[in-house]
Amino acid sequence: MTVIVGLNLSHDSAAALIVDGQLRGALALERITGVKRGVVAHHAYPAAMARLIDTVLADQGLERQDVDHWIATSTETRSQKEENGLLPSLGLVTDPASALALPHPGHHLAHASAAFHCSTADRPAAALVIDAYGSRMGPSAREQETAFLFQPAGEPRLLWRTVRSSSRIAGRRRDGDLWIPTDLSGIGEVYRAATLALGFAEPGSTYDDAGKTMGLASYGKPLSKDSLFIQIDGDQLRFDGAADHLADLGFATRTSDGYLLRPSEGTVAFDHRHFDLAAQLQQEFEAACLALAARTMREADTRRLVLAGGCFLNSALNSRIAAELQPEDLFVFPAATDDGNAVGAALYADRVLLGRAAPVAASRMTHVYLGPSQVTGRQAAIEALVRKTGLQPVPHADERSAAEAAAAAVARGEIVGWFQDRAELGPRALGARSILCHPGIPGMKDRLNARVKFREGFRPFAASVLQEKAMAWFDLPCPDSPFMLLVCPVRPERAPQVQEITHVDGTCRLQTVAADLPGGFRLLIEEFARLTGIPMVLNTSFNVRGRPIVEDPAEAIDCFFGSQLDRLFIGTTEVPAPDRLELRPVRGDAASTAGITPDEAFLLDLATGENRLREVAERLGWQPDRAVTTALDLRRRALLEWGAIPAYTAPELPMAQYDPHHGA
Repeated sequence: MTVIVGLNLSHDSAAALIVDGQLRGALALERITGVKRGVVAHHAYPAAMARLIDTVLADQGLERQDVDHWIATSTETRSQKEENGLLPSLGLVTDPASALALPHPGHHLAHASAAFHCSTADRPAAALVIDAYGSRMGPSAREQETAFLFQPAGEPRLLWRTVRSSSRIAGRRRDGDLWIPTDLSGIGEVYRAATLALGFAEPGSTYDDAGKTMGLASYGKPLSKDSLFIQIDGDQLRFDGAADHLADLGFATRTSDGYLLRPSEGTVAFDHRHFDLAAQLQQEFEAACLALAARTMREADTRRLVLAGGCFLNSALNSRIAAELQPEDLFVFPAATDDGNAVGAALYADRVLLGRAAPVAASRMTHVYLGPSQVTGRQAAIEALVRKTGLQPVPHADERSAAEAAAAAVARGEIVGWFQDRAELGPRALGARSILCHPGIPGMKDRLNARVKFREGFRPFAASVLQEKAMAWFDLPCPDSPFMLLVCPVRPERAPQVQEITHVDGTCRLQTVAADLPGGFRLLIEEFARLTGIPMVLNTSFNVRGRPIVEDPAEAIDCFFGSQLDRLFIGTTEVPAPDRLELRPVRGDAASTAGITPDEAFLLDLATGENRLREVAERLGWQPDRAVTTALDLRRRALLEWGAIPAYTAPELPMAQYDPHHGA
């Protein structure tokens, strides 16, 4: 038995496990720390990574001493010596002979390796990597975009690489301002900078949420027929004046050493300026990526294309690549952001550095249920956990029975938390850590937003559809979309039946659910189709705003008490919702109450643990819904808890996202 552990040590830190050439497990650090993107304090990082590694190994009955080879990758290595030193810098005690290293620069190589070796890897394929930034190269440069040609065996061949002249990246300065460099360059960096300018970053963070920009673009019209941010010049791209245009449009201010962004505050309504900037950016982004994808296939002399890097989470782009370039075979690695690089590093070690042939059983990746087992053999413990909260679990005999009960609840118009055994690797909820509801009941999207997700109303929700029924409801550019990485038009005659997953432009982000998908998700959709005639459900990630997707049953139950989900399923255990008006609010542990509204202050004054929320509402003269909504928002901000309910406590490990000096 040969055991390899791959690690990504930049943001979106992750660990992956390869046993005898097979991917057996992978998990992102954010899932066990509760800190989005896995950005924990420097002093806590080695211990957090050690815990992550042990978690992934233990799931397969392994310990650190069972690992034959370790390999790691990061965006911050500048040389082969630094690439070789990643594991010691982590503080991980390993036999030096067992430590392997990617050739420098390794970041884009890890991305590409994940995409190729998880696709149909028995034939050559071109690999294209586009992200916000890659490995540092020397004292002052970074990878920008990279293309490779992979063969079934041996070292991939570099086709071309673009390099930005500066290693600096957008960041938050010590004074709190968001800063971007004068010389913006790279497709991903430009998209990222504009996303930050639109205000799509968590408070205090410089991690953007580019998916919001993609959703917002559908509401606007491009500002200009001419390119403002990305110019296509044959096979080359230019970014002349990209930052200047952000300033000219009022989204940035020039300074002596760059630009300060002027993002919209959360209380400011979006208007045509925001919509049109997003539309312009999305238009240029798609055109530039299409040009590079076409170049890559042409120079590789192959119609097989694999894609990785955060830019390929842009589902609208992927659909255009499939429809317009029509590759013979297209595969987008589902964990396209940096957490997937743990998988890429481990597979590169196995297939290239060790020269091992792919195992006979290896095949194209069809699902990403790679997290540690959380349900199998634990139903009695899960039921006991539920009872500790005062709720009564409803056990089901088997997976089918639970799926049928959940489908019936969704058909009735309930919002259901669906937690199954192994979590998905990557940012998409694909039926293991999902919140589900009816795609056709009018107002369901708004109800979901107001009661559970607390997110912007302009953002669309995705659908999970039975694969064999997908073509009848959607105009797909290829046979399937198993990882929710395509945006497809909803067929006009079907749109009125599924209006809650139909975006303003008539499209939907789509997951096709195959008959052989492990777990009960397929059974749930089949039963929902039998009950309603609609072969799909609205599917969104099982979390609340500002938090990672839930990882273990205790966290799922905590999310249940922190939202207005109507019902929760953990494996075969069903949990009906509590009467939240009967819960007793008590002040939380948040250090500061700055920014609370007078209404929130009134509620907190009565949150002594002695009064039920119903009584608090009566004393304030509030309607019950108002009291519940206000209390849950305070709970989300750690200002309030429910008395007598065992609290789930996630580690609090804050840190500055980047070096405060201009994000260098």
